[in-house]
Amino acid sequence: MTPKRKTALYIAALLALNSWIMARVFKTEYSPFLSSIEGAYIGISRWLITHWQSPGWFPLWYAGIPVENTYPPLLHFLVAFASMATGMSVVRSHHVVSASFYCLAPVTLFWLVRRLTQSEWKAFAAGWVYSLISVSAILMQSVRVDVGTALGARKMQALVYYGEGPHVTAITLLFAALAAVDAAIEGAPGWRTVLAVVLSAAVALTNWLGAMALVCGVLALAISKDRVRMPAVFRRIALIGALAYAVAVPWVPPSDIAAVQRNSQLVGDFPMGHAKYLYLAAWLAVAFVIGLVLQKMKMPQSTRFALLFLFLMAVPPLGYELFKIYPLPQPERYHLEMDAAFAMVVGMGLGSARLASGRTWQRAVVVLLLVGLAIMQAPRWRKEVRAYLPAFDITKTVERAQALWLGSHYPGQRVFLVGSTGFWLNAFADNPQLGGGFDQGRSNPAIAGATYAIPYIEGRGGESVALLKAYGVRAIAVGGKNSRDAYRNYRDPAKFVGVVPEVWRDGDDAIYDIPGTGSLTHVVKKSELVRGNPLNWRGIERFAAALDADTSGTRINWDGPNHGKIRATLKDSEVLSVQMNWDAGWAASANGTDLTVGRDALGLMVLEPKCDAGCTVDLVYDGGTQGKIARLLCVIGIAGCGFMLYRGGKTRS
Repeated sequence: MTPKRKTALYIAALLALNSWIMARVFKTEYSPFLSSIEGAYIGISRWLITHWQSPGWFPLWYAGIPVENTYPPLLHFLVAFASMATGMSVVRSHHVVSASFYCLAPVTLFWLVRRLTQSEWKAFAAGWVYSLISVSAILMQSVRVDVGTALGARKMQALVYYGEGPHVTAITLLFAALAAVDAAIEGAPGWRTVLAVVLSAAVALTNWLGAMALVCGVLALAISKDRVRMPAVFRRIALIGALAYAVAVPWVPPSDIAAVQRNSQLVGDFPMGHAKYLYLAAWLAVAFVIGLVLQKMKMPQSTRFALLFLFLMAVPPLGYELFKIYPLPQPERYHLEMDAAFAMVVGMGLGSARLASGRTWQRAVVVLLLVGLAIMQAPRWRKEVRAYLPAFDITKTVERAQALWLGSHYPGQRVFLVGSTGFWLNAFADNPQLGGGFDQGRSNPAIAGATYAIPYIEGRGGESVALLKAYGVRAIAVGGKNSRDAYRNYRDPAKFVGVVPEVWRDGDDAIYDIPGTGSLTHVVKKSELVRGNPLNWRGIERFAAALDADTSGTRINWDGPNHGKIRATLKDSEVLSVQMNWDAGWAASANGTDLTVGRDALGLMVLEPKCDAGCTVDLVYDGGTQGKIARLLCVIGIAGCGFMLYRGGKTRS
């Protein structure tokens, strides 16, 4: 058999195994796991179908955020394009695309190990082990309890139950990126370097955890090289990293990185203090020491890399599981990368036994082990998938019912939902919401306080209504202790009873109307704006009363998500309050004269056009200085890749 046919056979076997296990996912429309974040991802893709050409500002979450703050966009774009190209629903497209990446992960791991070892058999063994074992269920009690058994399919559970499509996709791209980076390190700048740039950027544009794992993987590659070559290796890696970030920077600008870094410490309560940075420094220092020790032991470079990558990926989840220490926020989530690194090490070890000359019994034992593993695990995992995905009627869920009702009775108006109804709102309806689906991306810190106070603070029904008015909310969904919402967030669901009208109810789930005009633009006195503490209840009530008293009829007319026009008349002491988040990317002008876009304590925009005779205010989102620089860097990065392709082709000719 020729090498190409052998490689094709191995890849076909890996794809067939995983496709057989995941077959039900490809046929699934809605899953019963509405508690997952999957609904938020579907909402992003649904929005992108309409706005993919000029996304810019995303008005649906957190009173508006830059679209790059919603989530790294690559998977959502792929889902949107697949839906447009095939006619599949967005939710079905999401399942098909993410399940496809799940099945491709062992193939890209095969590519990586084959690249490092020059052995198809080692690569196949690694991909096969990765397809059938989740070592995190063996090593971590929390995972084992969650999956139900040490032999459970954690990777599948992460995708199907928790909706971790972007994370699973990023791991698939991670292996391909590491293989490409290694090839680029070993060769002259040219198409291999460009491929490494593109794949590295793709990982960063898919998932934040995957991006951090890529950094760890590239570091493991660099440390595993011979010491005399390390300076040149790090220079090549720096070139790849700089170009990859330049290509990706419009979607992961510094402001987005800062927001995620800040908010990820709050989500799950993982504050980074002095001790955590010491853990981080120790983690990286030990990795360097391990690399030097492995070099002195004369281990092959591929083995050094695999062991280093396993160490780097195992420390965050196991350190947190066993000792409650962590060098990164949300450390337990890296157990999926740990599973992959473990499979790489075990597969390479098994493959080494297969290559032992003159020991046919070792070859037979390895083959029997792999076949036995498939016989034991593949039917079990396929059965788990089918058990996770029974026939499911989405029309009977409160998530869909509330979303459709709000979409028809409050079209285009901001609402407030939390829990699973909040995750799934924009999968069914186009209502903007005060909450959202990815708290790490919140650009306005005041929103965090508001979205916590409303469901979790007991009493203060009147103040909560005032806070909702201040943020332009027209309806709120509230669930009691028997709510069908998966999370049942409200500590005091009765605090709105008698304060505002109830307009919808189904069992212990209700929707209340927040009286208002539905306009997100109001003429108020400057002194009536909220100042100081964003939860200054007296100031919030004063501001809400000013909004109720506004009789100007001022409204903002949107021409797409990035451009709005406001026709207004103001007196000297009055300002325009726009109930949309302030961002440095907004620019405003009145009758052609530039305006300063200010903000109040709630983080909302304030404009002072000074037009007592009437004027038209143009509000435009273009990303500001950061956005312009990011787009320029992207062009430079693409041009740099083009230049390397040109030079590489010229050198070969």
